[in-house]
Amino acid sequence: MFMRIGLIRHFKVDLEITKFMTSKEYNEYMAHYDKAGVIVNELVIDKDWDKCYCSNMSRAITTAKTVYHGEIIISDKLMEIPTAAFINTKFPLPYLLWGVLNRFAWLGNLVSQPEKKLATLKRVNEILDTILKEESCNILIVSHAGALHEIRKILIKKGFRGERFLGARNGKLYVYKNE
Repeated sequence: MFMRIGLIRHFKVDLEITKFMTSKEYNEYMAHYDKAGVIVNELVIDKDWDKCYCSNMSRAITTAKTVYHGEIIISDKLMEIPTAAFINTKFPLPYLLWGVLNRFAWLGNLVSQPEKKLATLKRVNEILDTILKEESCNILIVSHAGALHEIRKILIKKGFRGERFLGARNGKLYVYKNE
């Protein structure tokens, strides 16, 4: 059966990034990030989609309700991959370096990360299995950068084609088809 899957990363979070952070400051920043609001853009895509699946995190819910006005199914299986400082240091590191190092820590299943890679992949595969069994042909997914990166890889393995990305841009629609 022909199916289209649309992926959208939540809108940009309304929180100023500190350029350099200690491990404690990074962890505090991530806690604030998870609670911060978003900067809404004008993207509305109602007519192209039958149903929307959305992360249970507030920034994704706000995005989904802004861009889509049909049925929205909220799931914790689409939440962002949680991250924490992989080392304890009082020496400030650049924000971008924290992100890269913590992603490698997640890939390596380091104990510092709140969720292990296998647990993330299990939950993402579970929700994708549910979505791919849908009778609807056009499904929108609103989630987060890390989760969407893993979803994209799984969709490609399942025969879907679409625009490749390393880090999904905020509020941008990426479409995948299984023609």
